[in-house]
Amino acid sequence: MNRTKMKGASTRWGRWSHLGVAVLALSAAACDVDSLTELPDPDIIGSPIASDTANILILRNGVQYEFGRALTGPAANNNEPGVAGTGGLLADELWYSSTFPTMKEIDGRNTSVDNSNLADVYRYVHRARNLAERAAEVYASSPRANSADHALMLNYAAFSYLYFGENFCSGVPFSNAALNGELTFGPANTTQQIFELALQKFDQALVVATASGNAAQINMARVGRGRALINLNRPAEAATAVAAVPTNFTYTVPFSDPTNAPGNGIFYHINSERRSSAATDEGTNGLHFFNRVTAADSALTRTTDPRTPVTHVRAGATGNPTAPVYAQQKYPTRGSAVPVANGIEARLIEAEAQLRAGNTAGMLTTLNALRSGGGVAGLAPLAAPANANAARDLLFRERAFWLWLTGHRLGDMRRLIRQYGLTANQVFPVGQTIFGANYGSDVNLPIPQAEANNPEFSGACLDRNA
Repeated sequence: MNRTKMKGASTRWGRWSHLGVAVLALSAAACDVDSLTELPDPDIIGSPIASDTANILILRNGVQYEFGRALTGPAANNNEPGVAGTGGLLADELWYSSTFPTMKEIDGRNTSVDNSNLADVYRYVHRARNLAERAAEVYASSPRANSADHALMLNYAAFSYLYFGENFCSGVPFSNAALNGELTFGPANTTQQIFELALQKFDQALVVATASGNAAQINMARVGRGRALINLNRPAEAATAVAAVPTNFTYTVPFSDPTNAPGNGIFYHINSERRSSAATDEGTNGLHFFNRVTAADSALTRTTDPRTPVTHVRAGATGNPTAPVYAQQKYPTRGSAVPVANGIEARLIEAEAQLRAGNTAGMLTTLNALRSGGGVAGLAPLAAPANANAARDLLFRERAFWLWLTGHRLGDMRRLIRQYGLTANQVFPVGQTIFGANYGSDVNLPIPQAEANNPEFSGACLDRNA
C-alpha cells in the first residue's frame, strides 16, 4: 500500500496527529514541576516520554479520554455530542434545537464538507483510533503485553474503525502518527474495507484478551466482532461470534461529574445546554420513541417505553417553541457511563441472524427472552409478526429501543438500505425538519474538507451510498 511519510508535519493533519497525548502533559510531569520548563516543545509530549513503558498507564488513560470524547463529544460549551450524538442527529434519535447552522445541516441530512462540527467529530474518532493503536504497540513491547489493558487498547481501536464505517461515507483514509511525530498518510478505504479493518482489529483484541484471561475484554471483542460481521452481511458468522457472551455482560465508558473532568457529552449537549433533543416521529419515518407532549405534566405521559425515558424541559436553546427539548434520562448525570458493548446486543445479533435465515419464530423467541430477562421491567411480550417485512421492522425497532443513544442507530438505518433493499426515503426522516427546512438526501456523513491535506486522498468520498 502506497503511503507518504512526513516528519514534524505542519499541515492541519499534522497538528491533529499529536495523538491526544497533550492532555497527559500535566500528569506525566506531576512528579517534577520544574521539568515542565525543560520540554523542547511545551505543547507536545515527546516520543521518549510517550513511548516509555513506565508511563504506560498515563498513555492508557489518554486513550480512555480520547475514546470517550469521540463517542459522546466533550462536555463543554457549544460542542457537538460526539459520534453517537452526531449520528443520532442524522438518524431519527435526535433533532437539533439550537442556532448553529452546521448542526442544522447534519440534522437536515445536508452536511457540507467544510462543516466545522463534522470536522471535529471526524478528528475525535481519528485521534481515538490512532492513539489506541500506538498505545497497543507500546503494550506489546512492554511487560504488560497480553494484559487486559493491552486488549482494551485494541478493542478501542477496533470500535473506532466501526464508528467510521457506520457513520461516514465510503472513502475514509486512515493516516497514522507515530509517537515521535512522524505522520504516515493513508489512502481511501471503501465501507467494506473499513469493516474488514475493524474485524481484523477485533480478531487481534480477542487473541490478546484470551491470553490475558480477562472475561470483560474477551466479551467486548466478541460483541465487536459480531457487530463488524453483521455490517459485512455475514449474519450466521456474527451469531457464532457472540454466542458465548452472557446476556448480563456490559462494558461501559466511564465519565466524571466534576466540571473540570471529562463528562458525558450526550447529557451535556441535550440536558444541560439544550442544543439537541431526544426525537420522536421525526420527519414522517422516524420511530415513535415517546409521546410528544409539551405541557408541564407527568413525564409518564411522554415516556412510552422504559428503554427510552424522557422528560420535557422547555424550548431549545433558540427559545423557539417549535424546537422543544425532550431531555433523555438514559444518562441522567454528567458522570453517567455509556455502554459500548453488551450481552443485549449479542442477543440482538443472534435474532437478526435468525431473521436472515427465515426463522421468524426463533427471532421472536430471542426478542421476547430479552424483554423478560434483559434487565428492564415493564416490557410486554411481542406478538408474532404477520410477514417477513413486519418481522424485519420488529427487529430493527427492538434494536432502536435497546440500543438508543449508544451510537448504533445510523448504522442500522444504513443497513436497512444496503442489506434489506429499502430506499433512503423509506428509512430516513423526510419532509421538513423541526425548523421547517427541507431534508436533504444524506444517509451518512461526508469526509471533511481538511482531509484534502492528505496527498494520498482524492479529496472526496468514493460514494455517498448507504
